[in-house]
Amino acid sequence: MGELSMITYMGRVQGARQQEGRSGPRPVEEWDQSLLDGLRDDFRSYMRLNLADSTGRSYDSQERQYRKFCVRIGKPEVPDAEVLARFVVGRALNDYKLSTIEVGVAAISRWAADEGLFDAEQQSLASHKLVRRAMRVAATHAVTSVNQKRPLSRADLRVLVKHLRSRRDFIGDRDAAMFLVGWAGMFRSAELVGIEWRDLQVYEEGGEAEKGVAIYVPYSKTDQAGEGAWVFVAACEEEKEMCPLRALQRLRKWGSADGKVFTAYAGGVGMKKLTVGSRLKQDLRDAGVAEAEQYAAHSLRRGGATHAARQKIALRKIQMIGRWKSDVVRIYLYAAPVELMQAAAQMQRKQR
Repeated sequence: MGELSMITYMGRVQGARQQEGRSGPRPVEEWDQSLLDGLRDDFRSYMRLNLADSTGRSYDSQERQYRKFCVRIGKPEVPDAEVLARFVVGRALNDYKLSTIEVGVAAISRWAADEGLFDAEQQSLASHKLVRRAMRVAATHAVTSVNQKRPLSRADLRVLVKHLRSRRDFIGDRDAAMFLVGWAGMFRSAELVGIEWRDLQVYEEGGEAEKGVAIYVPYSKTDQAGEGAWVFVAACEEEKEMCPLRALQRLRKWGSADGKVFTAYAGGVGMKKLTVGSRLKQDLRDAGVAEAEQYAAHSLRRGGATHAARQKIALRKIQMIGRWKSDVVRIYLYAAPVELMQAAAQMQRKQR
């Protein structure tokens, strides 16, 4: 069953559910033969149902490039850790951006997971030691974006939240919660808009250091095995207006306790991931933050990681919080020119 026919079938299933008023499962003997044929002959199409269309197209492109590489070096066109590691290093030495290389690893790792081909001792192909070592090489030699979006500092986040609170409406409360959670949890925009209320586990008991919210992320672009991950976002008792937990509690008062956390309007449908960046820019402009156009949705993730590094949190823990699978987290950490000059000045000081 091809992609188009699969989509057609899924639409037909949804229509049948509505017409029949069926809420329970259908026995195997009643399953449509076209579905059975598809599960037998084209299982990977069904394994992509959780991917956005754009992500699926990107993965297809990456897979085609990997297959061409296999042919060029005389290797079978199947996911393999050693071949993928060579592919990564080759791309790094041929002017590919690190972000593109990361997507390639995620795509081939997902392919391996779909086919059940990765080493059972490894969580995924991407976490294989050869691939991780290759990614360290790529982090050093690949092209990094010269137009990286500016990380959102805590100071600018504070200004932004204060402005949003002054709106006293659903949009203000939604955006404040979305930005506070996205920044503190170092979320990707697709992860952020995918959060549902049922994915939250609140911790309000215990000491101050134990209060916060655990947010379950069922899958992400670096979690190709679909194992899911818990993201721990602490409460902020020192600055209540900057507390992600309080922001979520405030947002919840606007609508249902079911479905998506971040919706287009109160009680409405979930937001699109591209809306996160556009809302951030607009809100920053309205709040009077300079050079708002230099920010994007990724500014939340990069800003949280940068702030964590400045708070002397170990790189390993930042990597765990942000769910980075390799040392590429280093390129997300921003140092202002004045910080670099201060570091350089330390080199000129006399030893004591």
